[in-house]
Amino acid sequence: MRLILLLLCAGCATAFGQASTPPADFVQRASQWMISTDAAKRQAAYRSWLQLGPGAMDAYEKALRSALKHHDQKIDKLARGEGASNPYEAHDAAFGELETERKRVMELIRTDWKKDGRKVAMLREEMEALAKLHAKVNKLASANTASFDTALDAAVQGMCETTRELERFDLEAESKDLDDEQLQSKLVSDHIHGAHLVKLRSRLQITRDAITRLEEATKANKEGGRWIDGGMREFSIVLNRERDICGLRPLRLEEKLSDAAKGHSADMARLGFFAHESPVPDKKTPWDRARLAGFAGNASGENIFMGSTSFQAAYDGWFGSDGHRFIMFADGPNVLGLGISGVHWTLMTGSKN
Repeated sequence: MRLILLLLCAGCATAFGQASTPPADFVQRASQWMISTDAAKRQAAYRSWLQLGPGAMDAYEKALRSALKHHDQKIDKLARGEGASNPYEAHDAAFGELETERKRVMELIRTDWKKDGRKVAMLREEMEALAKLHAKVNKLASANTASFDTALDAAVQGMCETTRELERFDLEAESKDLDDEQLQSKLVSDHIHGAHLVKLRSRLQITRDAITRLEEATKANKEGGRWIDGGMREFSIVLNRERDICGLRPLRLEEKLSDAAKGHSADMARLGFFAHESPVPDKKTPWDRARLAGFAGNASGENIFMGSTSFQAAYDGWFGSDGHRFIMFADGPNVLGLGISGVHWTLMTGSKN
């Protein structure tokens, strides 16, 4: 199909030579292809015009300016939702609300409430409300935007292509000093609706990327190896879900850091102590234990819990204790160590490349 117009043009060029006005049927077909969402058709149209020779260049310039205007207006129509609803707008409104609420709730999460039960209950209510808003944003981000994306990308790329082609008629065109990426950036930033749409799409992509990161971390924590037991897996799901709700990256279970955590839980159960400082030689501090276990990263925090085999009980206990909650909702870590021995739990966070 890409060759049809080219072949027609070759015949036209032979027939009318250097005529200044190409046949109307050619102009109509070429103009349609120049505004197509199919990049191959657009490229075929440009090449076909050029095959007509110098006599057709005035008409070609006119056709290019018409195509450029079409692409410009297409972006305006997409922004207004004409022809197809703008899927970015609904997400962006909810996304903005989520960002505002996240900031507010994170301040509450990182406040020392002195383990006040009423304040902890308030935090749970705030998290539940935030979770509902987060679910709404994720649902909006999961909408099928393929056709809208195709139309927007074609309009932006079409503007770039026609601008490049118009350089043939303006030796001093400013666009000649820009590479393709710079040109696209300038055309988009200079287009009020185009810049707005690209911004909205980038914000939607932030949500989609977060969804993907959580899915990948959940899968990794599920399939990471036989060393991951059910309690570790379920705890990581709860923690990562709540971190994701708050806009924090999920943590991946790390084997060596988990070995350090398991060892400490086992030592506490065996020796009958409950503390971050261990009486076991070479295992006095969390950092000693991480290093001894062979963790190739930076350990950053440790939580300990005693009293239940339930992962939910351990999570709730730490959530309700300010310092422990701070560790679970810290920005820096990207890996998680968990160790369970009966009713003893140890959680360790860390950073690893």
